[in-house]
This record gives sequence, C-alpha cells and structure tokens, in this order.
Amino acid sequence: MMREWMYRFLALVMAIFCWYLVSGQEKVETWLDVAVEFVNLPPRMEVISGFPTKVQARVRGTSNQVRTLSDARLAYKIDLSHVRPGKNVVPLTPENMPVTSAVEIVEFNPARLEFEADVQERKEVPVRLDWSGQPGADMRVVNATVTPERVVVTGLASALNNLKTVRTETVVVEGGEDRTVEGRVRLVLPTGVRAEVGSVAYSITFAPISQEVWIKFTLDPVPQTYAFTFEPKAVRARLDVPVTLLKEKDWRERLHLRLDPGERLAPGEYTVAPVLDAPADVRILELRPETVKVMVKEELP
Repeated sequence: MMREWMYRFLALVMAIFCWYLVSGQEKVETWLDVAVEFVNLPPRMEVISGFPTKVQARVRGTSNQVRTLSDARLAYKIDLSHVRPGKNVVPLTPENMPVTSAVEIVEFNPARLEFEADVQERKEVPVRLDWSGQPGADMRVVNATVTPERVVVTGLASALNNLKTVRTETVVVEGGEDRTVEGRVRLVLPTGVRAEVGSVAYSITFAPISQEVWIKFTLDPVPQTYAFTFEPKAVRARLDVPVTLLKEKDWRERLHLRLDPGERLAPGEYTVAPVLDAPADVRILELRPETVKVMVKEELP
C-alpha cells in the first residue's frame, strides 16, 4: 500500500514538472516599458524638448523569457553623436536593442522619437541703458553711458540669434537730482541667457533745453586807469539761452556784453573780444563782429 502511494506521488510530481516545461515554452506577447538613454551627446549640445524617459516595446517569446525581461531593466540607447541643432527624428529599430534570441521585439510605441536640440554659444552684445524722468523742468539728456558698453552672454543659439542688445533695469531720475546721475544697475537677460557680469555702471548727464536768439548789445566798457575809446559801440550776438530763462519777464535785462581791454595797457590800438555777463547755461554761439578795436590814450590823472 505504501509503495502504491509513492508511485502516485511521483507521478504527480512528474506531471507538474512536465506542465511547467510545456507552459514555460508557450509563446506569449506583451508590452514592456523600456527606458530611453541618450549617449555620445556632442559638447555644448543640449536636447531641449521631446526628451522621453521611456517608450514601450511589444515583445514575443516564451513566457519564461518574457517574464525574465519583465524583471530586468530594459534600456534603449540612442546615439546622439550626429545630432544637429533643430528638429531631429530617430526611428526605433529592434536591432538597436539587443535581447536574448528567444525573445523577439515586434515593435515600439512610438515608432520614432522627435526631439529638438540646440547648441550653447557665446556672443558679445551692446548694453542699452533704460531710464526715465529728469532732474528738473525743461531739461534734456546730453549723454547717457554704461560701463562696460558691451558684455559677453552665453546661451542656446536659438535664444542668442535674435539678441541684438541687452537692456538694463529702468533707472528712474527724480526731480531735484544733480544734472549728472550715476550708479549701478542690473542687466535684464532673457530666459536661459547668462552674462559675465550682472550689473553695469551708468552715468546720465542732463542740460537745460535751450533756444537760439539774436540780440543786439550796446557794449558796456569796464572802467580802467587809462582813457580809451572803441569801435563799434554795439555788437550783435547769437546766443544759446535756456527756455526757463526766456520764460522770465526780465530775461533780457539779465544779459550784458561788456568790453574789458585789461589793465596796464600802453597807449596804442588793440583788438579785444567782448565778454558776456549772463546767468548759467547761456552761451555765445556767434558775435558780429567777433572783436572790437580799442584805442588806448594816456593814463587818467
């Protein structure tokens, strides 16, 4: 009786073993996740979009082999040694993913990868100073500079192609400030673009808005220790006058053209240029005539 049970148990074990062998050789198909790995990326080149972390592969093989693949970490390596800036298309082929001969890769999903690549570049561009305001009414800017005037920026070629200048943050000039405003201001850079410096020094110089006027002056002689006469007695002057002064009622009374031949002149004839007495920022642009003839006589008693 004991021997009969042993035979039955042995037959059961053999049946299970045979079933395992037969079932393990059964052909099956399934989808497996496959990691994507990019290799041999050229220096300064970057993949900027369309970069998948994994794809799916439909595999066919025995259940044992497929089960083994499911437990392993599958990876599809994409060689980027020939990648170019812009759109790149890489078909996924079973030949580029070696697996055991007992397993067949039927297809990939997606069947190809489309991604964008770009290259890191350097470029030197001028700096543009942004500013607003003024230190007072009727003022104009005469000079606005930054130091350095140009900076080297680094970024992807797609970001640098249309980058002609780098601007600064806006410098706001408040009323009452000096005519020359100086300081440092930060650069405003596009996304993904870097500069060797984060800020630049700036200087903005203002001057009054002015207007040219012609005025006929009767010369005011400066008293000296000698007697002298001069010709002509009047001179026409083309002046650059701030508009703020021109708005004043008595602006003309504040302008004088004087004749100062100087001290200790011996008797004789001299040529002297008239001198303007006027508020700040009034400038002589032209005199007609430019000089006056002075005749020095004896010294005064």
